[in-house]
Amino acid sequence: MAEELRAAESADDEYDESQPDVVTDEMENMYLNFCLDESTYSIEIRYVQQIVGMQEINEMPEMPPYMKGFINLRGEIIPVISMRIRFMKQEIEYTDRTCIIVTQSGDHKTGLIVDAIKETLTIEPEDIAPPPSTGIHASPYVSGVAKLDSGTSVMIDLKLLFRDTDIPQ
Repeated sequence: MAEELRAAESADDEYDESQPDVVTDEMENMYLNFCLDESTYSIEIRYVQQIVGMQEINEMPEMPPYMKGFINLRGEIIPVISMRIRFMKQEIEYTDRTCIIVTQSGDHKTGLIVDAIKETLTIEPEDIAPPPSTGIHASPYVSGVAKLDSGTSVMIDLKLLFRDTDIPQ
C-alpha cells in the first residue's frame, strides 16, 4: 500500500513539473490584439489573466491621469490604467465593447482599459519588425511592429510599460 501511494505521489509530481512547459509552449508567440481608435496593439498572451467588462473604478488621489484607480475583482484589488490616456489619445466615452484586460507580471496584476478586443493570434518572430526610427525619443515599451494579414500591430512590452509608469511594482 505504501509503495502504491509513493508511486501515485511520484506520478503527480511528474505531471505537475511538466505542466508549465506545456503551457509555455502553447503560449509561445501568442498575442492578444486590442484596439484603441483605429490602431491595433499586441501584448503577449502569457501576461493575460482574464478579460472583464467595464465596472465601477474607484479613484485614487494624486495619481497620473492615465491611472484611473482600482477595481475590486472578486475580492482582489487591481490597479487600472487607461491605455488611451497612457498612449496620449483623447479620452472617449466607454462603449459596450470597452473592457479591462487583467494582466499579471510577476506578483503584480494590472487592468488595462481598451476600446475593444480584436483577436488572439500567433505572430512569428520573423513577422515582427523593429520599431520605426523617427529621430525623436521613441516609447521604450514599443518592442516592434507586427506585419499581419490585416495590416500592422504595435507590439507592447508590458514589463517596460509598467516600469515606465507610476504603477506600484
